[in-house]
Amino acid sequence: MKKLIIFVILSIFTFALIACSNNLTEETYKYKGETTVKTDDRNFVLEDIPENLAEETIAKDFLYTITGEFDKKAEIIADTEEYSFSIENEKKQFENEEFPKSYIIHNISTLTKEEYDHYNEWQECVEKYKLNDYKIVNVNFTQTYSEEAIEKGPQWGNGTYSRSFIVGKSNNIYKIYDFGVMSYKD
Repeated sequence: MKKLIIFVILSIFTFALIACSNNLTEETYKYKGETTVKTDDRNFVLEDIPENLAEETIAKDFLYTITGEFDKKAEIIADTEEYSFSIENEKKQFENEEFPKSYIIHNISTLTKEEYDHYNEWQECVEKYKLNDYKIVNVNFTQTYSEEAIEKGPQWGNGTYSRSFIVGKSNNIYKIYDFGVMSYKD
């Protein structure tokens, strides 16, 4: 009987250790996603690999825009009326072939506090959504739009840009809470 009890305790202990080791931490994170995706005449390229889950969330946002996976995109963006409207608008534009044809991520990085001090309103966003765990992720990327989108005059056309995002945890899942301001790099 003692052997059975010891076996059960050891089994539970082993199971608990395995379960804990399966939880990704920032120290054990390793990107396992795609670095190049081509679908129809659209493509997504990651020249710089995400180094944490917050950076991966931003990479997924770009990827889901290219692949037209707006339901998945909705899962990684804060659940607000404004962002829901934005995703629906993107979906309609996608159906009308008014979309980005290509995103090439040249650099993706998590900024330090000193680096994002110039990011106006980041504190307001953190307070508004009560984010305890958040990161500001910067991306340098090149985008190319479809002819249909260019004819409509997108707010930001073809070119190379930089943009910072506020990514925070909601129910242990990183979500995008702010898209920051884009700046032209070309």
